[in-house]
Amino acid sequence: MNRRELIAALLVGPFVRVQDAWSQRQDLTSLTIAQAAARLAAREFTPLDLANAYLSRIEKLNKDLNAYVTVTRDLARREARNARHGQQLYGIPIAHKDLFETRGVRTTAGSLLFENYTPNTNAIIVQQFESMGAVLLGKTNTHELGGGVTTINPFFGTTRNPADRTRIPGGSSGGSAAAVAAQMCAAATGSDTGGSVRIPAALCGCVGFKPSHGRISTQGLIAASPTFDHVGFLTRSVEDTQILFQAVAEDANPSLTNPIRVGVPANYFFDGITPEIETAFGAVAARMGSLGARITSVTMPIDDKTMSRIFDPVFMFELWGRFGTDWRTNPASFSKQFSAVFSVERPSVAEYEAGLAALKEYQSAVDKLFDSVDVIATPTVLVTAPLITGPIDGMKILRNTGPFNAAGTPAISIPIPRTILPAGLQLIGRRGEDDKLLEIARRFEAV
Repeated sequence: MNRRELIAALLVGPFVRVQDAWSQRQDLTSLTIAQAAARLAAREFTPLDLANAYLSRIEKLNKDLNAYVTVTRDLARREARNARHGQQLYGIPIAHKDLFETRGVRTTAGSLLFENYTPNTNAIIVQQFESMGAVLLGKTNTHELGGGVTTINPFFGTTRNPADRTRIPGGSSGGSAAAVAAQMCAAATGSDTGGSVRIPAALCGCVGFKPSHGRISTQGLIAASPTFDHVGFLTRSVEDTQILFQAVAEDANPSLTNPIRVGVPANYFFDGITPEIETAFGAVAARMGSLGARITSVTMPIDDKTMSRIFDPVFMFELWGRFGTDWRTNPASFSKQFSAVFSVERPSVAEYEAGLAALKEYQSAVDKLFDSVDVIATPTVLVTAPLITGPIDGMKILRNTGPFNAAGTPAISIPIPRTILPAGLQLIGRRGEDDKLLEIARRFEAV
């Protein structure tokens, strides 16, 4: 090495080391929960290092994406410093959809009704994560009162899709999905009444999981329909979803058959599908078959009138019960779009009870399908993310997810690879067999 090379080495060496340290810090946000947990356990970095890396990325990206309504910088750093080595979610940075009550942190529910609401207690899921050492980065944007599929919020702004900022992220957990996909948190909570976890997961390109109805407590969730409301998660991998689910819900180990029997609906779930999604789904189904899955055709107990019998009267009756009085006494706190919901008269008690009876029959019919298959596979959404400027067909976006809120079954959306815009593969399991569904999803995640 000559003198010039020695001088260059002396000058460049320290700079490279500084750059490497900076790159490593930024790269922390690319780690999955499983990867971050292993490195935290090995003390390669601290929870504060991890929290600061995410907070830095949020500072850089959130003005553009509007994934977060509230960023809890001071709280995140305090929780990171106080995290105890060995806790189940030690130092893992997460976000909560702004429908979940958070003690001492504003919870808007995406609505003027709750614009200044600061709860005194945590939602159950929030408390569970807090007690396990997770670090709260903030609250994510949602469609008004969780009542839509776009996360175009008239009060707190539109969340943009990280894959294409001119497009919607889906909803109503759009802020959570955008934050996960843009590496602005390691994972996020979401709620799912008709598809509000799986839809944005599919449109943003991350994993979205809705457990069986009732598996995770909805206490502390500002929601409208107890019959259909679910608490779920958005993550970057199925393994991460398994970590979160097993942390908060005791469940038996999965018992998998060999080969795995995959049912593909012969009706309803492909009506109106775009050519791109149809091609992508067909390719995924073929790859699943090449991995040993037994693909069979199933007839679903649903047609274009089913949801109007089993979902609409039940949902509308419960929505009126939750927010009807608020709308009558304080209509200015609702957008014109949400107010339009109340232009439809509340279903009668008789209509509500008839809807519940029809729903029970439908659930039994869906349950029977799993005597012959392990999972059902559909596209999560029939289209890719529409432009924010429209047109947006909300009912088409909801078409493939809502039936499984009605069924109460566990359902997960995992990204379909090699598409121009993100798309999702939806896998559905038998009620109560959440772990089995997650293990099957993990097997097929990379296909």
